[in-house]
Amino acid sequence: MKILIIKFGALGDVVRTSYVLKGLHEKYKDVKIDWLTSNSAFDLLRFNPYINTLATKDFLLSKIKKTSYDLVISLDDEMEVLEILKEIDTKSIFGAYLNDSGDRTYSKDSGLWFDMGLLSIHGKAKADQMKKANHLEHNEIFERMLDIEITSPCFYNSSILEKQIADRFTHNTFKIGLNSSSGGRWESKKLPITETVKLINLLLNITVDDKIIEVYLLGGEDEKDRNQQIIQDVKSKSVIDTGADNSLLEFSAIIKNMDYLISSDSLALHLGIAQGVKNLSFYAPTSAAEIGTFGLGVKVVSTSNEYCNYQKDSDNSSITANKIFHTFKNHIGLD
Repeated sequence: MKILIIKFGALGDVVRTSYVLKGLHEKYKDVKIDWLTSNSAFDLLRFNPYINTLATKDFLLSKIKKTSYDLVISLDDEMEVLEILKEIDTKSIFGAYLNDSGDRTYSKDSGLWFDMGLLSIHGKAKADQMKKANHLEHNEIFERMLDIEITSPCFYNSSILEKQIADRFTHNTFKIGLNSSSGGRWESKKLPITETVKLINLLLNITVDDKIIEVYLLGGEDEKDRNQQIIQDVKSKSVIDTGADNSLLEFSAIIKNMDYLISSDSLALHLGIAQGVKNLSFYAPTSAAEIGTFGLGVKVVSTSNEYCNYQKDSDNSSITANKIFHTFKNHIGLD
């Protein structure tokens, strides 16, 4: 049995989609699974032992095109990606593809997922309604569609790199990773800087298991100026900027060393879940129900009528520092 998974982005979606790999191996005993992804997502999958060949458009694509597959699991609907799929030899396609007229569509057995997306055969308005009404986690949706079990999250990194990163941290403080932003695209996913500063000050005034709290600011290039502003506003040595130029694998290893993670719906959250980090996440424009935390997390959800409307400028004013702080305290047993 030969399977090809096509999943390019977003980065967090690549991480949580990788959870299907173990279940596919258990379902098909002699399976070999290849994965075609983006250059930017490559490192997130490069150490995964369940992947036979990992390829991108610029790396090993010719090998993928020369292979005959029993099944292609196609999870992106961009035309550029689907044009590549047309050149791949396969007996069966699960997910998105181009029909004989060159139009984008998807297989019926993948409707539980694609019916809620931009490609939905029901139209965007109905798809948005279905998304808001959905109570299945991403992992539960894929379990049902692929007829597999996803019992736990997972992420695979370089053990050498993980040790190097771990050596930077001590064990005498309670380390909270804080990812209060979400890149440049989703303004309404972010916790405003004023609320972020207030949250940090609340956290720094308590202890956990007699350990003082250190807050490690997480993010990439889009968060560089934001995190520096937070550092200036808080004025505490217990707030540490982890830097904006970490590689994906360094970023992953930093998150793994946190005792707790507070995050928007972002890559940081998915990496925390995948590595077993206890977490709190907050949601305004996107679905909280869809995110599976596997018993590791609690969620703070917007009470606005605009919740889960997938708009970049939806109302997130009900996501406050006080609400996050009290949810955190309850989660770790301080309330």
